Amino acid sequence: MTSQPFLIFGHGKAIHRIDLDGKNHRRLVAGAGSSILLDFHFREEKIYWADKHTGMIYKASVRAAHRQKLYSSDKHISGLAVDWIWNSVYWTSVEKGKIKKMDINGKNERTLLRHLIQPSSIVVDPIKRFIFWLSGGMNPNIQRSDVTGKMKTTLIKKGEQLKALTIDREDKRLFWVQADLQGQSAIASCDYNGNILHIIPMVLPIDQSQTMAISVFLEHLYYTNAATRVIKQVNKYTGGKPLDVNKKQMAKTPVAIKVVHPLNQPMADSLSPFPGCDELSGNCVNVCSSLAEYGTCQCSEGFALSKQGTYCEDVNECAHWNHGCSLGCENIPGSYFCTCPKGYALLPDRKTCQEIIACGSNITNCGHGCLETDDGVVCVCPEGSILQEDGQACTGCSSADRGGCSQLCILVNPNKWQCGCLAGYQLHQDGKYCTATGESSLLNRPPPYLLLANLVDVRKINPDGTGAQTLLEDPRGTIIALDYDPVENKVYFASTSQKTIERVDVNGGSRVVLVSENLNSPEGLAIDWIHRRMYWTDKRCPTVDCSTLTGLNRETIVSTGLEKPRGIAVHPLEKKLFWTDIGTHPVVESASLEGKDRAVIVSINLVSPSGLTIDFTEDRLFWCDQRRGLVETAALDGSNRRIILENQVGRPFDLAVFEDKLWISDQAHQQLRSVHKRTGKKLQRIHGNMFQPASIVVVHPLAKPVADICLHQNGGCAQVCESKLGVAHCSCLSHYILSADKKGCLLADASNRTEESESTDLSTLTNKTFYDESTALTTGMSTEKMISDQNECYSLRCGVNAQCLVNAGKPTCLCLQGFTGDGQLCVDIDECKLGTHNCNKNAECQNTLGKYLCKCQAGYSGQTCQELDTTSPWMMTNSPADVTTRHHNSNSVQSCPSTHESYCLYQGVCFYFPEMESYACNCVSGYMGERCQFSDLEWWELQQAEEEKRRNVTIAACMVVLISLKHICSAIQTCNENHGVQNDMGKKTHLVCHALSF
Repeated sequence: MTSQPFLIFGHGKAIHRIDLDGKNHRRLVAGAGSSILLDFHFREEKIYWADKHTGMIYKASVRAAHRQKLYSSDKHISGLAVDWIWNSVYWTSVEKGKIKKMDINGKNERTLLRHLIQPSSIVVDPIKRFIFWLSGGMNPNIQRSDVTGKMKTTLIKKGEQLKALTIDREDKRLFWVQADLQGQSAIASCDYNGNILHIIPMVLPIDQSQTMAISVFLEHLYYTNAATRVIKQVNKYTGGKPLDVNKKQMAKTPVAIKVVHPLNQPMADSLSPFPGCDELSGNCVNVCSSLAEYGTCQCSEGFALSKQGTYCEDVNECAHWNHGCSLGCENIPGSYFCTCPKGYALLPDRKTCQEIIACGSNITNCGHGCLETDDGVVCVCPEGSILQEDGQACTGCSSADRGGCSQLCILVNPNKWQCGCLAGYQLHQDGKYCTATGESSLLNRPPPYLLLANLVDVRKINPDGTGAQTLLEDPRGTIIALDYDPVENKVYFASTSQKTIERVDVNGGSRVVLVSENLNSPEGLAIDWIHRRMYWTDKRCPTVDCSTLTGLNRETIVSTGLEKPRGIAVHPLEKKLFWTDIGTHPVVESASLEGKDRAVIVSINLVSPSGLTIDFTEDRLFWCDQRRGLVETAALDGSNRRIILENQVGRPFDLAVFEDKLWISDQAHQQLRSVHKRTGKKLQRIHGNMFQPASIVVVHPLAKPVADICLHQNGGCAQVCESKLGVAHCSCLSHYILSADKKGCLLADASNRTEESESTDLSTLTNKTFYDESTALTTGMSTEKMISDQNECYSLRCGVNAQCLVNAGKPTCLCLQGFTGDGQLCVDIDECKLGTHNCNKNAECQNTLGKYLCKCQAGYSGQTCQELDTTSPWMMTNSPADVTTRHHNSNSVQSCPSTHESYCLYQGVCFYFPEMESYACNCVSGYMGERCQFSDLEWWELQQAEEEKRRNVTIAACMVVLISLKHICSAIQTCNENHGVQNDMGKKTHLVCHALSF
């Protein structure tokens, strides 16, 4: 087969080929069928196709007309794909909801997946071992599994119809056609994980998706056009105007298109030493029919080669009686395990059953009975665990060590298990440890670090104790408690000597006092990063209080039954609060976030429980007893209590947990210690030379789960922000593409402009003043955008606080900044109540529709609410200083305060008019409106809609008046005729009514 790329496609009842430049158009296979699906095998020089009408699958050589029938019993074939590495053919059955597979010689047909919803358009990446397909029904989506049918997952869920899936194996992306209810079609793409969604900025003909086929090669996308009977070529990144491959219109509509070239069927860098074997598992999967050419398959233990020698079959050891089990045997793929009846258990050889007996008084660790062996008495382990070498301890999913797994322990059989990880974590190569930094390069996650309250300062330290930095210093302070907010990246800390609660940016900067009244000894502090609240304990009062994250709306939620509350932790997902009390009756307690439903977690064997933290991956509490030198753990309800460390840390004050580690502040030795959170082993001294280490917090996107990073400044994104696993993922609306910094958005059709010129334009616009005549406040609408069919937004009736945006031909209602909802109903976000405002400590937040205002307290004034200078000539005695925050200076226009930095949308520049106490926006080119919330086209559409409404109302009013006058005239005429009145007034009325009838 030539190395020059060419297209193969269905044409009438034949399969044709054509070069990418439109030359050498000829027929390859005749009589293939009028409705086909096709693929190819480059090394084999074969074309494979399925006739959807007859339900048959064929293959034929591109050099000869001879064909071979491979399969003939499915009239519902909806997708076909060839695996050229492992020599398999996959197909989807839309009616039966199945995905099937066979060898390329037509043998060993089997079903991989069942109970699917209208599967179609299957594609395969043999190197990555993935198959992808479209799923129809009420909720169309794109799904993926491995080539064995396992690990099925949904990548993309769409409201539109999905058609014509294809694969770009070079960029590891999927391309598909989507069509909305109005018939508008577009081509979209995503990566193999369903991320980095991109809609190609081009409009396809209406109803084109029904018969459309697409294929990718290098930087181009090829698709069929049923209306013009041509094959189109377009850039897969930027779209643009498509080019015709065939210059002449074809006699029949081209269907089922594929680009044939070795780059579209790349070979893996290193294959298994046994061709046809799965390099990932070592198991034999498929071998092509010519064994002499491609080698022989070898099977792993527990499997045997099939009679055909092309795949591996499980060996049923239990049926062959070679298992060695004394009583019961159960077969599993590739292995087996022995079983025992009730009252019996397996000896350490895992084959012989022995009766369970009561343990002696000298054996106290066995909770499931004991077994008598030749080496003495050993413990019986529960199902899912096995006995360790000491004969006393068990290991496995049902044991305390969870089989050595860091997070998830997945039982394979009663004697075997596998470790797994939660979302966002990655399994280490040891098969047990879960690390949060395994995908940091992919998700742009920073490495974790520690925040430490050190009495006279707050420090940032790497988990191994290196790289210590001082975030802030307070020589007169006594900083004991601290926490942080992952949404706004703020560090909150309390000083018992200053009797204040303050906050500072995690990267440093000025400190802001949040609470300074009625504080005596704040020794515990916790931030609820989801509900945007702050909780603290006051040991001397004693109380548990809360407020917003700006210190407002303060209230005492627990005030009775407390002696000396110290450590505090919040679990926003469970909506629970936990705290320790070091009084005469030491206790660990819990309550709801409102202080209700109080419950005692632990109350015995405590002396001075100080520090408290929560492991969100396992929902467990950890606390330390300062006087006993203990570190303990228990479930959130106090059950399954265990000692982690005893007499190994001098005077533990606080602790923090992340991944598999537990960090402890030791005030006896002025240092930090780390230890394995479950076993208490690997105790290490990680940092010394401290003044008095106190509270510790771990900073990492996964340390505080389900944090919505997009709440604050839209996550730094210019347009669309999606919070995933503690990281903001930015994307762009239709007709925009993501910039190089992965935050901004650039016009996709600006192909003749470089990114440098784009950024220059925006920076120039930002630097211009409001009255700069060289830059218009809003630009005129381009007539090129006034297309007659852009009326999609009229029928949506978006809410009054929403805007309509057209994305790939589909209109969507999105709430404006400062509102939340579904686009039809958008309600105001109360920034004051949520604590997301940025008002100064001397100002009061007042919520308004879509925004908020900062009102200076009595005695303060100015944009930052500074204390009033009573000697200033600007101080008016007849103007109450606490009413407004006027700026008295000579400038008529000022920059907006930080509280309104997101007031103007789509990179508009905000300005403040102090004399009018109002804000205005200088919009970038292409946007209009009070807050730059409309594009030129949308603004024009709204104006047209309003004008149409006014015109319709006027016409309706005129019609009502006209009809009313006609009725009046008719009544008058009838009256005159009945009474025979023909005076002058009657004649005039007759003339007027006659005129109205016309």
